Amino acid sequence: MKCLKTLMFFALLSPIAASAQVESRMDFGMQMVGSERSKDMLLTNYSSGTIYDISHTISADSFFVANDCPTQLRSGLSCRYRIAFLCQREGYQTGTLNIFTSDKNYRVHLSGYCNPLP
Repeated sequence: MKCLKTLMFFALLSPIAASAQVESRMDFGMQMVGSERSKDMLLTNYSSGTIYDISHTISADSFFVANDCPTQLRSGLSCRYRIAFLCQREGYQTGTLNIFTSDKNYRVHLSGYCNPLP
């Protein structure tokens, strides 16, 4: 029984996911045409090594991204992506943020809804 408890303890401490982690979806909810909302997302390196060649692309009309990520992210460190949703026209808006690293590539699906002005 003690061996099983020790095994469970180590299993819980072992990294299950990839070296870095980001969200896979980001919903900005409903807002008025002409308004803007921002959300932050962290790229965190959970591995024991360094992640290299960090870059991104965004494909969207209403979403914009800025970040403070270096080209290399050491173990245990994070960098921040700030995604802004600018409601320019009425209706449901979608986009995709792709983040590329030496470890793994990530895709974040972006969405939001713009209400017309009252």
